[in-house]
Amino acid sequence: MEFPMISYRELDQWLEQGGAFLLVDLREPFQYGRERIWGSINIPYEELEQRLDELPKDYTLVFYCDRGAKSMLACRDLGRMGYRCVDLAGGMLYYRGKFIDRRAPGAIE
Repeated sequence: MEFPMISYRELDQWLEQGGAFLLVDLREPFQYGRERIWGSINIPYEELEQRLDELPKDYTLVFYCDRGAKSMLACRDLGRMGYRCVDLAGGMLYYRGKFIDRRAPGAIE
């Protein structure tokens, strides 16, 4: 099954425009706690199968991980299950967009 890949520039455009998509960070919680893309939720790749009930089928799911390998696997597997999936090319390693959130979860502004 094929799925689209988007660049960080395309993702930034999607984030600016809003819309029906859910951004899912597949990295470990400690990585997510240090830095993430604004608006993402954290579901570690190893927990994905047990947490499918958190992923709406009526939204496009945009997955990212550290370098892109796990997000590609997630897109392949969930695509076979009927989810609409998109992969962020290169993951956080190559993300150079303007929506980086480096605050600790729960931090007060």
